[in-house]
Amino acid sequence: MNRSRYAQRGFTLIELLVVIAIIAILVALLLPAVQQAREAARRTQCRNNLKQIGLALHNYHDTFQVFPMGFVDVVAGGADRYGTGWAWSAFILPYLDQAALYNQLNFSATPYANTLGSIAVPNQSLMATPLTVFSCPSDLKPATVANNGGAANVAAGQGVDAIATSSYMGSRGAFNGAFCTENGTSVTVDARNNGLLIVNGSRGMRHITDGSSNVFAVGEVSWIPLITDINGVTNVGSVRQYVYGNVTTGGGPRCTNVGSTTNGPDLHLRAAHQKLNGPQIDASNLHRNFHSRHVGGAHFLMGDGAVKFLSEHLENTATGYTAATVNGPYGLYQRLGAINDGQVVDAY
Repeated sequence: MNRSRYAQRGFTLIELLVVIAIIAILVALLLPAVQQAREAARRTQCRNNLKQIGLALHNYHDTFQVFPMGFVDVVAGGADRYGTGWAWSAFILPYLDQAALYNQLNFSATPYANTLGSIAVPNQSLMATPLTVFSCPSDLKPATVANNGGAANVAAGQGVDAIATSSYMGSRGAFNGAFCTENGTSVTVDARNNGLLIVNGSRGMRHITDGSSNVFAVGEVSWIPLITDINGVTNVGSVRQYVYGNVTTGGGPRCTNVGSTTNGPDLHLRAAHQKLNGPQIDASNLHRNFHSRHVGGAHFLMGDGAVKFLSEHLENTATGYTAATVNGPYGLYQRLGAINDGQVVDAY
């Protein structure tokens, strides 16, 4: 019997290569569609997060007739003091189904405090509680980071080994720069803060004379590691964006701080000044602006509770702050940041 007639015939090398090539082509065709579907899902979740935050802000407003303070820093100097350093995101926790967490925080102490006089408080440990509602799935941020960490700072209530990060910052207005001016022991909030969420002040719907649908309340930020930018400026990026609050290594907040490696209101509030999704090669202002990992733009929660995806090419003729320019004229992006500049908002 001739066994060769019944031997199974295998694939030739050429046939195998053809099959592999076909599979590779199919994968190449399908992969972008899969990636687009995943990004669409991430965008939807990001949008829903902002809608929840918007509902929480409006429920807070219904209760108190104003929105929460953006950041609390009522005494100059950056020294440890009672009840300061908290941000807007901590004040709306009960309206985000986080009443249990809110009730554990001691708002008479600073966010990083572990004692209030001789009384132990849990603030320092609770800072490490990440919240899904403050995390955009497209953001590459870690869930928690250290801030002023280390045994000495932690023991003194001036730092934490872990604090939850956020993908969303409140809108302070049309200008960046110092949030306040310190005069001796007093703090004066600068007129440049013409947004909805500001230092040491609470603004309500009655203060929004531009129309609540034409004003930013909260916008996206993304985790951008510190680099040396094209101009040789070192340690620039956006790595300090937190939930709850923050204090300096003096133990208290300082609203004059605007550096990328310093603590202050920029960790919770941003400005509609430089370009949305500004270039990372010229990164000196990234820690003070809005930006996202979404291609083409970022989500914003408007004053009326609507969430809009705005193009990074939104018209913006940036105007620097002076007393004469506080209400413009300036570009559309800045107009959306201010609540009462009186300028017409074009279609966007």
